[in-house]
Order: sequence, then C-alpha cells, then structure tokens
Amino acid sequence: MPTTNQPIRFGLIGSGWRAEMYLKLAQMLPQQFQVSGAVIRNPAKYQQLIGRWSLKVYSSAGQLAADSDFLVLAVSKTAAADLLLELADLQIPVLAETPAAASPAEYERLRASLTRASLIQVAEQYPLLPHHQARTAYIGEGQLGRIGHVQVSVAHGYHGISLIRRWLSVNGTACEITARRLELPIMDFPYRGRAAEDSLTTEQQDIAIMVFPSGQSAVLDFTRSQYFSPLRRNRVLIRGSHGEIRDNEISRRLSAEETGYAEILRIQGGQEGSLDSLALRELRAEGQCLFRNPFPAAPLSDEEIGIGQALLNMSGFLRTGISSYSLAEALTDARLSFAVDEAICSGGKITLQDEISLL
Repeated sequence: MPTTNQPIRFGLIGSGWRAEMYLKLAQMLPQQFQVSGAVIRNPAKYQQLIGRWSLKVYSSAGQLAADSDFLVLAVSKTAAADLLLELADLQIPVLAETPAAASPAEYERLRASLTRASLIQVAEQYPLLPHHQARTAYIGEGQLGRIGHVQVSVAHGYHGISLIRRWLSVNGTACEITARRLELPIMDFPYRGRAAEDSLTTEQQDIAIMVFPSGQSAVLDFTRSQYFSPLRRNRVLIRGSHGEIRDNEISRRLSAEETGYAEILRIQGGQEGSLDSLALRELRAEGQCLFRNPFPAAPLSDEEIGIGQALLNMSGFLRTGISSYSLAEALTDARLSFAVDEAICSGGKITLQDEISLL
C-alpha cells in the first residue's frame, strides 16, 4: 500500500499511446511517480518502446502487482472488460483507463460483477482537468445556489456525461434523453501527426437533451474536431438559482439590487520575468484559490495534470477507502452514453430507470 512520503509506484498493463502518457508523467515527476514495470502481450513487437522507457517486462499481472502499489490498465477498449474481470477476481488494485465498457453487453457483464470489483477505480480525467476542478469547487461554495441546468461541449459521450452528473450532483441512470446527429462542413485540420489539407470536409455533431427525475436538465453537445481543430472551441454553461458560470465568467446575485461579476483567472509560472517552470500554478476567482496544481514544477498540459491527479486519487483510495471515481460511476456514465447513441439511432426519446442501484 502506498505511503504519503514515498513515490507512488504503479505497474502498467498496455503499450499504446495512452500507456505512454503515464510513462511520461513518471519520467517528469520521479519524486511523485515510479513505474515498476509493465505487462505487454507481445514484447517483441514493442522492443523500441521497452528500450525507450527502460521498462521491466513482467509475464503476469500478479507478479507485477507484487512489486507495485497498484496497476494501471491502459489497453484497447475492446480488451479492457475481460482484463478488468480477471483482475477483479485476483483482487488486484487497478486504475483503469476509460471506457470501462465499450458496448451494452460489456456494461451488463461488468455491472453483474461490481460486488467483486471493489478495488477498481477508473481514470476519468475530465472532471480532474484544472478548469473543471475550479468550476466544481466554486459550485461547492454554494454561491450559485441550486444547479438546475448545464451545457457541456468539451468531450464526447461518457466524458461529457461525467461532468454533467458531477455538476448537477445526479446519481444513477434514471433519465429521459432525446438526441440528434448533424453533419456540418469544416476545413480539414491536423490529426495526430497528419498534415491538414486545404480542403473542405464533413464532421458530425451530436446534440443530446437530458432530463433527470429531479427536474434538472443538461445539453451534451460535441463534435470530435473539438479535440484537434483550432476552429472548434469548447463551451461550458452551468446555471444555478443564484447565478451561473459561462466558460470562465461568473455572474451571481449579491443582493436584491446587486449582481456580482468575476472571472476564473489562470495563474501561470515562467512568464515574462519569472524564473519558475512554464507551468500552471493555480486558478482563482473572487480572491480565492479554486484549484492549486499538485505538480507546479513540471510543464504539464491540463490533460497530463488530470491524469496525474487520477494517480494521486488512486493512491488516496488505497490509503483511506474514499473513492474518487469507481467502476460503478464509470458504468453509469457509459450507460447514459449508450442511451444517447440509442436516441440518435431511433430519433425518439429514450427513458432509462436506475440500473446500478438495483444491484
């Protein structure tokens, strides 16, 4: 079990681009993270990666777990469910990459196995990204009153839904969903090393309206070019009874005759005359710190900060038993994401009841 004064020591199962993000974090933050080794199904195929990161390769998850605080499962989404069930049977602590279930059938299999998966947490990074953590912290202060509606256009499917449920404080899968898929023109954009062409292409935009039994509602709106194209920007709207957050702008009721306005400010090091690392320091609004970067010495992207926070949360879970994002939570978001797809295909309304709570 990890201690608070030693680096978190984790093992990897997987060898793809997501696994490399964890290796990069450990390389940049050796005082906080160490990689004990990896289980790779075909080591001969990945000799370059093994040599690049000086990885010790293990033949089984059990052997790797014996030398680790926990394992990180970062394999393809088609392989994840079977491995999760195997690791659950072995009672090995696991931080699993998303999605937990890649199909409704996998959802049902994992849902039926939740009672034996108590040591599994899921690395859903979006609620852990700095600006989303800051928005969550501000909501927690109660300044916006009761949150009744959110609009999320920052990530697809289960990622976006994880933010919706967090900001609305909604549990379970009970929901009514209507959704549409639209096609829009967009200029070509670079994609993971591929150069952009000077041509017009087509993208798909998914829009879903979600209404929960509490009367709270949400709009999930996303096109995948938002991940890569500078032409498509993210948007967030969080509406409460006493105010709202629109992206990084805050407006709230101060009194019957007065409204306050503020902005979530990003404080960066390494700018102008600063000799600090070019890294995020904190996010502030109205004179208070809403987020403080736990890795201020390293020039990490927000995505990398979120992944690092997931590792910290997993270590904390093993020490305290307090879950940050359990397999049950991940399956709830996956089920709602499948329902959005069903609504798009049917063109009608999909009504879900609480499923996870029926266990």
